[in-house]
Amino acid sequence: MRTLDEAFVRRRVKEELRRRLKGVRAAIPASARAERAERACNACETLSELTSARSIAGYAPIRGELDPTAFLDRARARGALIALPVVDLEAHAIILRQHTGALTPGAFGIPEPPADAPRVDTVDVVLVPALAVDPRGHRIGWGKGFYDQLLPTLGTALRVALIYDFQLVSEVPEQPGDERVDLVITDARVLRAEVP
Repeated sequence: MRTLDEAFVRRRVKEELRRRLKGVRAAIPASARAERAERACNACETLSELTSARSIAGYAPIRGELDPTAFLDRARARGALIALPVVDLEAHAIILRQHTGALTPGAFGIPEPPADAPRVDTVDVVLVPALAVDPRGHRIGWGKGFYDQLLPTLGTALRVALIYDFQLVSEVPEQPGDERVDLVITDARVLRAEVP
């Protein structure tokens, strides 16, 4: 009985954090989001693990997510292969496809590479969008579990949450199946996840 109560409380706390942080993020003016994204992308450039990566899975930002485009463009200019997620609703999974140019609207209105773009199965670094992350690397996403399914398939890829600093919270309630990130980069700091 207690386990069921704890699981219920954890789900409710995650839902409340998700709701609250969506609202805060939506209230930030576009110019402030762009400025903060540039600071976070510049922070990416200070880390050798990211600047030496030969392949990086990024994401196309939606609903106010921190925009990694400046970092991804610089990585591509250095010769890195850039991949973006494509949501396969039928399989309830994300696959990665190489990003070389134009994007098309995909599931949930998320811009993605076209269907004929080469599939990418392994990367050195994966940028993970999130609504909240804690210092242990636990994250809250949109609640569909797509990244929790994708991350284990990427082997030793460095998992990097790219978020606004206010999205760093003291604790995210963890649940079975939740996947952690290794590194948290915000517009104000870089944190290596605390290993339990």
